[in-house]
Amino acid sequence: MTDAQNTSQVLPSAPPPPSEVKVRTLRPDLASIAQSGGGLPKYQNVRIDGTQVGGQKKNINGILTVVAAIVLFGIIVAIAAYFVNQLVLKK
Repeated sequence: MTDAQNTSQVLPSAPPPPSEVKVRTLRPDLASIAQSGGGLPKYQNVRIDGTQVGGQKKNINGILTVVAAIVLFGIIVAIAAYFVNQLVLKK
């Protein structure tokens, strides 16, 4: 087939969008929309009991610091062992 023949073929088109669109939202969003008179929802800070986001971040940072220190210490020991080994074997 040539390019002219390919362009003359009729390709199927996408179906039209549905006439009705359903939007699902959380109850607090619906209440906020009702309070604001149907406009944009008012944002609220919500505190969830039983979570300690800040504490978890500090704990993870502490663990990462310890792991990084151990890896760095291992690298230093390996380099020192290499140079000591070279000095001993060169004699």
